[in-house]
Amino acid sequence: MKHWCSATTIASSLKSKLQAAGLMQLEWHEYDSIHNPEVILIYSPPDQILEQWRIESGTTASIQDIKNLFKLVDTHSKRVSCCISSWRLDHLDTTSLIRLSNNEVPCLDNAIDFPEINALSGLITFNLLSENQEVLEFYLNLELKSYLLNHKPDIGYINRLKKSAVSNRVLKDWWKINEQRETSQEEAVGNLKRLHQIQEDYDQLIEQQEQLRQVLDQQNTLSRRALIKLARMQNDAR
Repeated sequence: MKHWCSATTIASSLKSKLQAAGLMQLEWHEYDSIHNPEVILIYSPPDQILEQWRIESGTTASIQDIKNLFKLVDTHSKRVSCCISSWRLDHLDTTSLIRLSNNEVPCLDNAIDFPEINALSGLITFNLLSENQEVLEFYLNLELKSYLLNHKPDIGYINRLKKSAVSNRVLKDWWKINEQRETSQEEAVGNLKRLHQIQEDYDQLIEQQEQLRQVLDQQNTLSRRALIKLARMQNDAR
């Protein structure tokens, strides 16, 4: 296997490790143009997809958007050499990734736990999956057919979502978002004040330059008059 492919952006650190292992990215839109590619298909849990969508996209994700994405990933998974979750892949070092590219399956320590779920994302994801079971089915299908690297499949994902979405944790996450928003607003106000100060300093500098130009003009006028007067005096003396 010499390529990897993902429907969503992966972490830059993971991308660097894959590149160091000699694995090249196959763009998602190029997937169908290559016949039977030997590709590592990378996927992520639904909560991580929602988190990423919130950060990177200018539009709100709909249930249908998430469903379409997982359906397409599930379809592609039937045609690739292997599929593997991004968080498991990120636990591998470069040597293990090279082994994986050579069709040797490395192993992860069973003590490695599933990735933590943010409370607010967990609550939203739980509601999404409750309304659309197909998304959960697509994700679990990927888990059951993927390279688990000696790890267990995430069959308890829905229970992990429930545990993450307890009220106290959700409230803390919600309040954290408010704090971040307030901090961003304070930074914006601070930046605006600095811009106003820069404009005032610039206007003051322009005014000082204009005053200096007027003084120089006056001095030049006086110098010309003095020279003309001196020339006349010299002519009269002759």
